[in-house]
Amino acid sequence: MVRHLLIDLDNTLYPASSGLDREIDRLMTLFVARYLRISFEDAQYLRRTNAIPYGTTLQWLRIEFGFHDLDGYFEAVHPKNVEDYIPADPQLPRILDAIDLPKAILTNSPREHADRVLAHLGVADRFSRVFDIRHNRFQGKPYQDTYRNVVAALGRRIDEVLFVDDMPRYLLPFRDLGGRCLLVDEDGGDGSGLDAIRRITELEDFLKTTYFLGGVK
Repeated sequence: MVRHLLIDLDNTLYPASSGLDREIDRLMTLFVARYLRISFEDAQYLRRTNAIPYGTTLQWLRIEFGFHDLDGYFEAVHPKNVEDYIPADPQLPRILDAIDLPKAILTNSPREHADRVLAHLGVADRFSRVFDIRHNRFQGKPYQDTYRNVVAALGRRIDEVLFVDDMPRYLLPFRDLGGRCLLVDEDGGDGSGLDAIRRITELEDFLKTTYFLGGVK
């Protein structure tokens, strides 16, 4: 039985095609280029190769280069004008309200970014907790200790938690620990074998048809 929803923020609560993720990615690459004093193209290559095993670009910079200006990094790579990228979605509050389960956010972004996105979407009060990158001591997804700590903070067994994310490489380690997973992918799945929906607004129907009927109003 699923007793708690753990939901990613970016590209999950809103469509990946919104463009915000592309802008964040561009700003991260620009930051790396300036910090390492290399070209934008070289920074892009390093982020897509060397940084991947660390889960986040920030963790890679910290471990490999001794980077420590964390607040400066967050300020530089997270746009404040999220409303210019994320479309309004009047269905989202209704969908979340219809799912009679406690909900929490797990994001590799800082809390201030999460707060801006949740406020813009009008769903900040639908989530009991926001586990951001600072809460997880800057070691976020896909580290299994992060998942263990978050699930413990929720007071649940991991098999009682459904984790919803747009990244298979973040979902699969959670599944390996015994958790339940759902991929949000606008293309309908990536061949990873994970259950998938195209948009978060399909979550209510997924829960009804795949897991149970009693937990959805």
